Amino acid sequence: MGNPVVHFEISGPDGLALQEFYQDLFGWQVQGQGEEMGNYGLVQCNEGGIGGGIFGTTEDMPARSYVTFYIQVADLQAALDKLSRMGGATVVSPMEIAPGMGSIAMFTDPAHNTIGLYSLPAEWNGEMPPKGSAPPVVHFELGGSDAAALEDFYTQMFGWQVNALDMGGGMTYRLVEQEPDGIGGGIFQHMAGMPPNAPSVAVMVDDLQAYLDKAVSLGATALMQPSEIPGGFGSLAVFNDIAGNRITLFKSPENHT
Repeated sequence: MGNPVVHFEISGPDGLALQEFYQDLFGWQVQGQGEEMGNYGLVQCNEGGIGGGIFGTTEDMPARSYVTFYIQVADLQAALDKLSRMGGATVVSPMEIAPGMGSIAMFTDPAHNTIGLYSLPAEWNGEMPPKGSAPPVVHFELGGSDAAALEDFYTQMFGWQVNALDMGGGMTYRLVEQEPDGIGGGIFQHMAGMPPNAPSVAVMVDDLQAYLDKAVSLGATALMQPSEIPGGFGSLAVFNDIAGNRITLFKSPENHT
């Protein structure tokens, strides 16, 4: 069993505006954590997906807007030590989020994707908060100039199970199997002409065009109109949110019309 992806983050210069954007778009429940937590907005986990956070960046951060996700591990420092031997690098050393909320760290992989690590609090009793019914975050993506090497890094580092899918045109998509308590994802070859390499997440919806149009009406920019995924895996659309983050809308095959 591999380490699960359990939390996502979406950020931008105006965190409160970004929280409002996603509340209006998907109906996500966002709980503000107060000024002492940087007005971090905790996004409720919706059925079929994972919870997350939306927050405002500061000028001392490496990027003014970005998307990332967090991989759950038992020992943050041990994971950082291991990944450093495999070509990764520590960005944020282990730190407690708040009492009873667990601890985090961050690293960059060999393709320079910035990814988080999360460790449960020692006193965690196994109880989870109730899940919502809004569109869930169900998939993560990361890319690099050498997707095969990136696959090796993550399978050796976190025990992920990866299946290679022929997407046609000489393209191979590496599908990361879903782990219990987490979501599945994908590793792709970054090609010339693609948007800048950065992690991303996908939100499952029942009507791609309706959500894409709504995102644009709220200030987003459409990057890809609804399109079928080769191989019968459903369909997708892509937009940049008001902070410039790339987000995918996904519609499963059983809901495909």
